[in-house]
Amino acid sequence: MPPIDPRHPLPRTFSQVLEDLSVGDDPKLTLDEVVEAFGDRGIGALILVLALMALFPWPPGGKAVFAAPIILLALELALQRNEVWLPKWLLKASLNREAYRKATSRLIKPIRRVENLTRPRLTALTGAVSEVVMGIVCVFLAMIMALPVPFGDALPGLALVFFALGIMQKDGVAVLIGAFGTLATGAYLILVWATLSEIIHRIVAWATGLFS
Repeated sequence: MPPIDPRHPLPRTFSQVLEDLSVGDDPKLTLDEVVEAFGDRGIGALILVLALMALFPWPPGGKAVFAAPIILLALELALQRNEVWLPKWLLKASLNREAYRKATSRLIKPIRRVENLTRPRLTALTGAVSEVVMGIVCVFLAMIMALPVPFGDALPGLALVFFALGIMQKDGVAVLIGAFGTLATGAYLILVWATLSEIIHRIVAWATGLFS
């Protein structure tokens, strides 16, 4: 391996950027700081970091803080925009840096393993047409992630993570895993809806029987 030229240092890996974001004077980590940290790494990196943060438990309504920018980023992906754009009010959204530090400390090792496993392959699944489809699907997943469905945020969150990895690393295998996660999310929603409908039907039948 040739020596690293100090005048042209290697770019920081995704995991290094995540770790760097946990250090700062401001106790609040804003979305604007996250966008600036990833720079020109594109939409995939931002969707990935937001989806990872959304996988952790947050107070009621906290998932929407992550879902909203993911939806906008996914729309930009579907529209094939080259530059990341988010409204100023959304860039001011923040979370406690200490909470972020604790969350990412548990994720860094798995993320580094995944970084070592992902690579460009099955690139036909990561082309322009595929990115349009993934953008539309990611909008759907982010909307589901924000819904108050019991345990309904994990599956779409993981699917978003793998789609983002596929976009970043041009890895078609990650895209396939994301597609499988999307199908699993749809199946889970159908199961939840069927169960809820059956419960409501039984309650209505029971209440009707009381007055018959």
